Amino acid sequence: MDLHTQDTTARSWHWTGPATLEAVREASIGTRRFLSESSLPEEEVSAWELVVAEAGNNCALHHDHASTNYTLDLLVTIIPTKVILRLCDSTPGFDWPESTALPPDDSENGRGLYLIDCLTERRTYARSRQRNILELERSLPAGQAMMEDTEATLHAMTEELSSCYESLASIFHFISEARNTATLGEFATSVLEHLIQSTSSHIGILRVMQDGKLLTLALHGCEDCEVIELERQALGDCLDRWVHGHLEGFSQENQFVGLVHPFSHEKESIGTLLLLRTQGEPPFNAGEENMIRTFSEFFTQHILSRRHEEAAIRSSVARREFELAAAIQSSLLPPPLAPVCDVCVTGHCESALSIGGDFYDLIPIENHGFFFVIADVMGKGVGASMMAAVTRSVIRSLSAYYLQPATLLEMVSKQMHEDLDRLEIFVTVAVGVIDVPAGEIRIANAGHCPVVLTNGEHTLEIGPENPPVGIEAAPTYPQFVMPISPNTKILAYTDGLVDPRNARPSFDQEDDVAAWFATAAPKSSTVTELKTALLDRLEYHKDAAFLADDQTFLMLSCNNLPSPPSWQNS
Repeated sequence: MDLHTQDTTARSWHWTGPATLEAVREASIGTRRFLSESSLPEEEVSAWELVVAEAGNNCALHHDHASTNYTLDLLVTIIPTKVILRLCDSTPGFDWPESTALPPDDSENGRGLYLIDCLTERRTYARSRQRNILELERSLPAGQAMMEDTEATLHAMTEELSSCYESLASIFHFISEARNTATLGEFATSVLEHLIQSTSSHIGILRVMQDGKLLTLALHGCEDCEVIELERQALGDCLDRWVHGHLEGFSQENQFVGLVHPFSHEKESIGTLLLLRTQGEPPFNAGEENMIRTFSEFFTQHILSRRHEEAAIRSSVARREFELAAAIQSSLLPPPLAPVCDVCVTGHCESALSIGGDFYDLIPIENHGFFFVIADVMGKGVGASMMAAVTRSVIRSLSAYYLQPATLLEMVSKQMHEDLDRLEIFVTVAVGVIDVPAGEIRIANAGHCPVVLTNGEHTLEIGPENPPVGIEAAPTYPQFVMPISPNTKILAYTDGLVDPRNARPSFDQEDDVAAWFATAAPKSSTVTELKTALLDRLEYHKDAAFLADDQTFLMLSCNNLPSPPSWQNS
């Protein structure tokens, strides 16, 4: 967090955060912004930005990384004559040396303290068990030329930062190249080859985490080998591992110097970078180490960017798939149909996820009546809707068997078993026909909810006798035959009507559906009225509450077809 305060003589900026390199970068950028907004000269702004970075990095790097509770508290204050910085941290701290000097080029330690010493005029460091306090001061120039020691310090800064210029230029190049690189492997190869060249390394391996394992993306100067122990250790604590001598996975004759650098993001391990020189070559100097870390961070950001892009594409594609699947599913439902031989029909289908595995079909049979289908594919979403469309297509291809529902159901099972078995899903289906000239209703049921028939006096439930389609390779299904009785009405439905997870009212069990239908059917003169009554019972409307499962049903009515035979005991 950051906070600005101001009075007539002083202006302050306060920031707190974790003791991590990422947080320190945020603090240094915030310091630059605060000082720039306060109209300080650019050389002052740059000097304090570097001081904050070096002081914060000391805290972030020199502590026990197994603990994640260390924090930083930064206060930057501008008064008319100088800038005062106060940095408090909860890390174990260290002993501030009595004097500092610019370390050798191949040493990383001590460089930050030297720069802080050169860039500030007063330094106070208090170390305790629970809290360390560093106070730094630097006078503001009053328009005069920079002091000689400041010029020397800036020269040292230039020397220190010049090693980064090549990295920055290369990164700008790679940013452009990344847009035109087809695969992550190709881009990883480009990055590794650049590092091999820039650090004069002989061997390089770049790996990334995938499904909990390290996957090799790029190689140079060697064949792929198993993940070495140093890589596992580096990933375990997110710290570099140095190589001196023989390395497992390589010939005993080869001796190396180099390092294994892990890269991560918010405690998530992203991958490892291994760079080696043959024995006798000097180890990596500070500038080369900085380049390796910079490019590793850049590669990490590239991976995260790709993830975000892929997630956005998947989201867009999924949304389009849902819209397309919903449109296809809606188009497959039968339109309002005129009566055939005085048989009237209607239906309703509502998916829990806009699309689903439920569907119904009503197919007119000229001079006979109607063939009807209701089905429920295991699962929800695009996959279930696709299989529902396939099932509907297979059934419609067997129109020659509409008058024999059991035979049709057996043929559907044989045709679809192999695909359904491979996908490990099944489909419950109930099919039937109202054959007016024959005076019969024929129904077959493959693992589906009972089909309910009522004539106002008697009610029957035709339940499943054999398993759903997709369970057995060549099942047989019994065919239930009932004579058409006066005022016969038929209800076929899916199990969404009895799903207790629905946020709106549903039936407790299948017998309750039959009981409701037996009562409501005689009170409705048309199937349209009966459909409205059932939707009201289910509290269906445009702002209806959440559905946990698809709700689908169809209704058929034979009101004007008197037939003497009774099916009370059929």
